[in-house]
Amino acid sequence: MSATHTMHLPNAYAAPIFAPNPVKRVILAIAVRRQRRSLARLDARMLCDIGLTRNDALREMRRAVWDF
Repeated sequence: MSATHTMHLPNAYAAPIFAPNPVKRVILAIAVRRQRRSLARLDARMLCDIGLTRNDALREMRRAVWDF
């Protein structure tokens, strides 16, 4: 049996990704930025616990804020 790792946003943020409402998109962008900053603070052991490498984390942190 293989394990898959997926990131799930809270329901409050899931719908606005495709919503035309600019306010909701800004709220989502702020949430994504906050999550990526939190990811930057994790050490190698914590990253391993969630199935990521330091390179995976760096790649995610370098993505543009509007790139959900």
